[in-house]
Amino acid sequence: MIKRLEKADQFRVMEIVETIWEGDDYIPRVFEKWVHDPSCYFMGLWKGGRLIGIDNLRLFSRKVGWMEGMRIDPAFQGRGYGKELGGETLKLAERLGLEKLYFATYFDNTASIKMNEAFGFKRIAIFTNLEREIGESTCCSINLLESDEIPYIDDHISEDWMFIPKEIVNKRRFLNNPTKLLDGANWAIVSKNSKSKGCLDINYIEVADKDSLEYFLKELVCYAQTKGFVRIHAMASELCDLGPFLSNGFRPFERTEDVFLYNADVSSLRV
Repeated sequence: MIKRLEKADQFRVMEIVETIWEGDDYIPRVFEKWVHDPSCYFMGLWKGGRLIGIDNLRLFSRKVGWMEGMRIDPAFQGRGYGKELGGETLKLAERLGLEKLYFATYFDNTASIKMNEAFGFKRIAIFTNLEREIGESTCCSINLLESDEIPYIDDHISEDWMFIPKEIVNKRRFLNNPTKLLDGANWAIVSKNSKSKGCLDINYIEVADKDSLEYFLKELVCYAQTKGFVRIHAMASELCDLGPFLSNGFRPFERTEDVFLYNADVSSLRV
């Protein structure tokens, strides 16, 4: 069975994730937020009275949802519990009246990819996960204009590994203190990364002058440094030129084009 997780389940959840991502799983940093967030259905799978798996279904709207954070206790992996938990989450989405679901995964998470493609999910985009440690680099002059007015964006925008779909009009409410930064024809939306302390997320970049992108990125790095951030993160679309990012010290984890974005119509899922 699956049911919503509670604060009392925190210790057991920490046991499940303590060795995932070499002990650096983000789940401990978001557990309480997901438990108390009314837009999250943070669910657990129990077997024999023991919690063995977790999954979060986030509602972007009454019709659109995001799946994230599925974990199965390593001691119980390889027994089909991931597929069972995934199927139960999809049934929950259907009961909630959702029409479309999204999720993102790392390129080598072959088990998750195979399972979700069997459910009926289709890959719709590829991104490169990029990060840069800021350190004590010398800042350039910053000519950025700041604004709290976040414009309508008819595209997917990222927040850490979450992508807010293009059909969601009010994307601001899913970002942590977002700011619009403008330099001439180029502008970006940035926010505090919700899963990594001290990290500034570049959620979206609108590039009208490609020749000035390299300097614009340098300004964004300097902006992050002046605001006290120690790291800066971005998800670059497969259509994006990575050259200006790489020349500004941004680096992928293992390879480029490493994050896959999937979606599906709930009515077409094979559960």
